[in-house]
Amino acid sequence: MDEGRLALDIETASPRSEPTDFQNTDDFELVAVGLGHCVGHEIESTVVLRDGGWQIEHTASLLRDVVEWCEERGGPVVTYNGESFDEHHLRAWARDVADAGVWPEAPSRVDALFSDHVDLGTLAATAFPHAVRQNREIPALWKACEEAGIDQPTVWYDDYDLPAGYLDRLGIDDPHVKGAHVGQALGERYVEGVVNGLDHTRTHAELTRLLVAYAVGDIEPLFALHDSLRRSNAER
Repeated sequence: MDEGRLALDIETASPRSEPTDFQNTDDFELVAVGLGHCVGHEIESTVVLRDGGWQIEHTASLLRDVVEWCEERGGPVVTYNGESFDEHHLRAWARDVADAGVWPEAPSRVDALFSDHVDLGTLAATAFPHAVRQNREIPALWKACEEAGIDQPTVWYDDYDLPAGYLDRLGIDDPHVKGAHVGQALGERYVEGVVNGLDHTRTHAELTRLLVAYAVGDIEPLFALHDSLRRSNAER
């Protein structure tokens, strides 16, 4: 029986300072995780959001939710550039919460989750070497998807009922959501809303809806890209 595959994509914020080293987990906090499980052509997807402030117990809770969701379904984990980012930071947070005595089992559970990890970034670099920009080791995800003929959904700000001037105050002038927007502004603003009990407000509800749409947006493309790269490798 095909147990399927898992897909995982984390969204982070940097509430203390602008990151200077993307391998330094101290520069990041976990905000949300897009998750997917694919069996055959059926895909189940969800987003797990941080339910509290930046305290380590909330990191542990979110991490546990991710691990338990994946354990209930099973299968190898597929990411894009996960070895350098998603897996790297999830392992570091697991050590942090264990060292704090909040969830001692976290490192072993996260180790098991990534035991059969497939990083599509490495496969995409082999399949599309011409798409790798100078001073980079892998193509950007959007570029790999473009090369494979896979559509990525775009989350447009105009589709959400945010107050006039809201994006301007956050320093955002693009028409659609980018990962940098989440890392530099939206993720932190979302957590501030949770901490301050703003769940009932339209602005927080719309921001939450936007983050969920963005976090889950790459899950189906990850499965499609995995399928495409496997076919490409089989044809060589």
